[in-house]
Amino acid sequence: MPKYHRTYQHRAYTSRAGYDRIAEVLRESARLYNASLEEWRWAYRAGVSVSLYSQYRELTAVRAEDEFWGGVSIQVGRGVLRRAERARQAFYRRVKAGEKPGYPRFKSGRRWHTIELANVTASMVKTRGNYSAIHVKGLPEIRLRKGLVLPDGDLKALTLTLRGRRLFVNTTYEAELAALVESDVAVGIDMGVSDRLALSNGETVRRRRKPHKKLSRAQRRLSACRKGSHRWRKRRAVLANQQHRERVRNRNECHRVTTELVRRFGLIAVEDLQIKNMTASAKGTIEEPGRNVAAKTGLNRSITEQSWGLIRNQLQYKAEWAGRELIVVDPKFTSQRCSGCGVVSSDHRQRKRYNCAECGMTEDADINAARNILDSALAGRRWPDIRLPAAS
Repeated sequence: MPKYHRTYQHRAYTSRAGYDRIAEVLRESARLYNASLEEWRWAYRAGVSVSLYSQYRELTAVRAEDEFWGGVSIQVGRGVLRRAERARQAFYRRVKAGEKPGYPRFKSGRRWHTIELANVTASMVKTRGNYSAIHVKGLPEIRLRKGLVLPDGDLKALTLTLRGRRLFVNTTYEAELAALVESDVAVGIDMGVSDRLALSNGETVRRRRKPHKKLSRAQRRLSACRKGSHRWRKRRAVLANQQHRERVRNRNECHRVTTELVRRFGLIAVEDLQIKNMTASAKGTIEEPGRNVAAKTGLNRSITEQSWGLIRNQLQYKAEWAGRELIVVDPKFTSQRCSGCGVVSSDHRQRKRYNCAECGMTEDADINAARNILDSALAGRRWPDIRLPAAS
C-alpha cells in the first residue's frame, strides 16, 4: 500500500514555569533566525556563499560556548535554521519566476510562535499511564490530554505552537493509504457567497457567517486601552482567544463538509478560482481612483469568509488519500452558460436565479454553474466511462 504523511494537532498543557520557558525558547529562536538572515545578507555583499550545513556547523560551535543553546536540544536550533533556509529559497524562487521578490524579513520575538524540530525520534513522545507526554532537551514536560490515543506509524515531524497561553502540538506520522469503497457518482461544485457550496445534484451548503459583532466589540475594547498596559494585555488575550475559537470552528466545519464529499463521490469537479485576484482592492490610485469601493470591500470580505482556498486544499489531499479523482476546470462562463441548452448570456442570470430565454430553463444560478463545471470536467463523456481506456 502507498504511504503518506498525516499531521494531527493536539491541545497540550504544561506548568506555569513551563509556559515561561517555552516563551523564552521562542524569543531566542527569533534571535537565531535574525542572526541567520543577517549572516546571509553579509555573505551576499561579500560574495561569499552560505549554506544550511555551514550554519549547522556554526551552531554546533556556538552551543559549546553559549549557555542557553548548550542546554537546549540541537534539533530546536536546526529547526530555526531550516526555517530561515526555506525563506531564502522561496525568495530565490520568486526572483527566478519574475514575481514580487518578498525579501525575508527579520522576526520579532513576539511574533515567533512555533518551535520546529529538525529531526525527531519516537522516544520524544512517551506514554505515561493514561496520558502521553513530549520530552525534548531544554523544554518542559508537555502533556497531551488524557485518554488521547496517538496514531500508529513512524513519527516524522513534531512542532510546538504557543498562542497566548494555549499550547498545541502538531505530530506528523507516516501511514498507509486506505482507499474508500469505489463510487460511480460524479459531482460539480460551485463556490459562492450566498451559499458556501452548490452541488450539481441540487444540494447546497449554507454560507458561513462570521461573528463580526462579537469580534468587533472585543477589538474596540482593546483599542480603548493604552498599548502595553496590563488591561491591554488581558483584552488582547480575550480577542486572540475569540479569533482562535472561530478559526478552529471554521476549519472543523470545512473538514466535515470535504470529508463527506470525498466519501460520497468518485469524481469531484471544482473551478480553478484565482482567489487573490478576485479579492484585490478596488481603491485604485490617486490619479485613477476606484469606483464602488465599499461594495467591492464587502464582496471581498464575503469571499474570504467562505474559505474557498481551505476547502479546495482539503479536497485535494483527501481525494488523493481516498483514491478519488479531483478535476479542476476553467471557470470561464460557468455562471453565464445554460446547463440545459448551452447558450451563453450574462443577461440570463438575474441575481440568484438563472432564467434561460432560449430553452425556458429556470434554476438556481449556483446549481446551474455547478452543472456546467461538471460538464466541463467530463467533456461530454459519461461517468464512470471516463475512466475506461480508449478503444484501440
